[in-house]
Formats: sequence, C-alpha cells, structure tokens
Amino acid sequence: MNEDDFRVSLRGALDSSTPPPPMSPAVAVATGRQAVRRRNLVAGGAGLGVTAVVAAVAVAVAGGGSGSAAPQQVGAPPSVAATAGSAPPTAPATLPTSPAPGDSKEVWPTGPNGQPQQDRTARAGHKFDQGEQLMRDLLAVVPAGYTALDNPGTDQLVSSRMSQAQYEGKVAGKDAWSYLAATQLGKGGGVGQLLVTVYEPGLIAATGDACAVAGGFWTRPASCRLVTTAGVTVGVATGGPGHGYDQWAAYRHPDGTVVFLAQSKTDDRPGGGDQGLAALPLPEDRLAALVVDERFHIKAS
Repeated sequence: MNEDDFRVSLRGALDSSTPPPPMSPAVAVATGRQAVRRRNLVAGGAGLGVTAVVAAVAVAVAGGGSGSAAPQQVGAPPSVAATAGSAPPTAPATLPTSPAPGDSKEVWPTGPNGQPQQDRTARAGHKFDQGEQLMRDLLAVVPAGYTALDNPGTDQLVSSRMSQAQYEGKVAGKDAWSYLAATQLGKGGGVGQLLVTVYEPGLIAATGDACAVAGGFWTRPASCRLVTTAGVTVGVATGGPGHGYDQWAAYRHPDGTVVFLAQSKTDDRPGGGDQGLAALPLPEDRLAALVVDERFHIKAS
C-alpha cells in the first residue's frame, strides 16, 4: 500500500456515509473499521490497509480540534426515522478497546497452525469455517426465480461472492469476531445483491430499540420502522441514494449477537452488471423473518 493509496483510504474512512467518529479513540477505531470494511466490499473486497487506516482515524480523533463537532452516537444516526412507539436510542455502550497510538503492535489471534494470523481475516480454522458456513446458509435462502451468480472476478472486476470471518478486537478480555457473506443475484438480465453480516456480542454498541440497532449497519439509514416477526421485533431500514444497499433488517439476539440482512436491486461496482433487478429479491416480511433465523445466529465461542 503506497502513500497515495493510504491517503485515499483514510479520506474514504473519514468521508463515508457513516456518522463522524466520536471523540473516544476506542469508538473511533471501531467506527473507522466499519466504514473501511464497507468501502472495501464496495471496491470488490480488495485490501486497503484497514489497520493503518483505523489507527490513523484514532489519531485524528484523539487529537480533536477547536472546530470539532459534538460527539455523535455510533450506530444511531440522527436521521433514523423510527415508527411511533419506538423509544429513542440511548447512549451507546463502550466498544472494545484497541491499542492507542504509540502502544505495542496488536497481536492477532492464533491460527490453527499455532501461529498468530497475519491480519484480521481468518484463512483457516474454526472461524474461517463459520464464515464459509454463513455463505452456504445465505445461498440456501436465495428466493425462487433468482440465481446466485458465481463469477470468480479479476483484478478489474469484483467476484460475485464473498465470505469472511474477521477479528474485530477484545470484548471483556476475549476475542470478538464478525462474519460476512455476500452474493450477487441475477434475474432477467439484472443484477442485485444479498448480504448477511453477523457481529458477536459487544461489537455493535447502539442501545435502544431495533431501529437503533439497524443504525449500526455500515451506512446511515434514510428511514426505519419496527416490524414484529416470530414474536420478536426487528428494525427494517431503507437506504438513501448512494448507500449501496436499498434495504436491510437488523436484530439483536438475547445473547447480544447482532445480525444484519441487506439487499439491493443494483450493484454498481465493476463487474456488477449494467442493469439492476426489477424489484428487491426479498419482500419485507421475508427479510424480517430471515434476520432472526437461527442459521444466521453465530454464537461466540
């Protein structure tokens, strides 16, 4: 990663559609990491030096400035339009801490070979297997009439599918992970997207109702409403122009695990197709039902 790439990545993390990181360095690092991860997926999954970028975000935020705005809530943007009867989100809980600037280099979790990983992403072992299983579970819910595309991608074109298990940091002294699976969906010559991402307890700090949880996704929702399914309440959010995903559902399990299931009629990345889908693949009630499905409930281990 050269100096120009670093500068572009840092600017992307700071200028993304997520709210500006709060003044707390720990919260800023987690917020920056989510922003960069979203941009990496939009760019096709190419590595953009996540660790360096979020560390730089932490330095910038910790330094503050006389013109700094008041801290904003992570995962509960002020633009969230909750439905009547939904309580306003409360202050977020403390996110897992990351090394402060100047601290010794973070040691990655130990892989199956007994050695620390080379970066945040698991490439073998139990966590990697859970990411692969998440992809199989996502493919199993592709609605009838749609095809989960399977193009490997190139240096210039994105791959149609992506799965990942990523180490996010320490929560209560234990390693905490997130998992992601995404696929392009094709129908009638159009191409859209379906994605599920799962966060172990303590990684999504927003508290309050399910719409506050929905605000913890990678992009700020334009609106959100509460939907009841299978006896529980989930948040179903919509994105505005340029948000990457048109709609997503969010649910926090009683154990603290948070699941987001997102869909879009288009994929404007290189290799995403010139034409979008005529409609979203999943109707709202199905999206809400699937986000609470136990197959997407990856329990921390």
